[in-house]
Amino acid sequence: MLRRWMRAAQLAELAACLAVGAWLHARHGWSVAAIVAGTVAWFAGVRLAIVCATSLLGWIFRSPRTPAHRIGAAATVRLVLGEWRALLAVNLVQTPWENLLMRPDPAPTATERVPVVLVHGYFANRGYFRSLVASLEAHGAGPVFVPNFRSWMAPIEVAEEELHAGIERIAAGTGRPRVVLIGHSMGGLVARAYLARRGPGRIARLVTVASPHHGTALARWGAGPSGRQMRPGSAFLAALEASEAVAGARVEAVSIYSPHDNMVAPQATSRLPWARNVALPGLGHIAIAQSQALVEALLPELEAAGALSRQAR
Repeated sequence: MLRRWMRAAQLAELAACLAVGAWLHARHGWSVAAIVAGTVAWFAGVRLAIVCATSLLGWIFRSPRTPAHRIGAAATVRLVLGEWRALLAVNLVQTPWENLLMRPDPAPTATERVPVVLVHGYFANRGYFRSLVASLEAHGAGPVFVPNFRSWMAPIEVAEEELHAGIERIAAGTGRPRVVLIGHSMGGLVARAYLARRGPGRIARLVTVASPHHGTALARWGAGPSGRQMRPGSAFLAALEASEAVAGARVEAVSIYSPHDNMVAPQATSRLPWARNVALPGLGHIAIAQSQALVEALLPELEAAGALSRQAR
């Protein structure tokens, strides 16, 4: 499981920091407070460096932006800081401790509302959606299900099979034949693969968020089969687009993306020709799912699909 791997990685990172701190204490007289401060600075600084590096790459490989989507220096700083805060939360807390912080999925029981299924992306688990689930449920959405993919770097086809099994279980338990699928990043590709393979029968509405529909330049540094599948021009993406070209009925679909995404670049790769595309400027790849702007964009889609309670409408 990803959370165990990340806990082990963080423990090793902490042990290395403390070992360096012990050496600095013995050789240079560093105090305990200085060692603690240095350790905190390391954890925070490494994540800030990652955000700065991905932001630079996202800018280098950027798509042309309309005047309405251009932001100034101050907004750029806010974007980087917001993505940094989101990465700190997801990397240090929400992903490694998702089983403690993220509420379990509800039991699939009869409901008047269309169920909502959130599909996580690459190098992530259900903990990523902690704040989004809380926001959606506060607005009367649900039941909301957030499955975990057991193998987090396996081919996307493996995740699609797991998603299919989860949707069948939810449909059987709730008595609702269709669900709203919301996929973030690679999760949007998993959802598209499900639609292409299984057809639209189980999908009331498809929403992708910051998904690399035509690949992302940053995937050249991705690990595992799923990372390679997200490279522009990959055989997986070509086959997916070909199957969609000959597919019959489609579902109502929306692609929500940021023109300033720091991990999906060129950012126009998130635009689907057969979906309604909605831009949310000034948001990073991780921070987008923790933003109020995304919640406000999702609520009309959930209402139209019958996934909100009558009291919330």
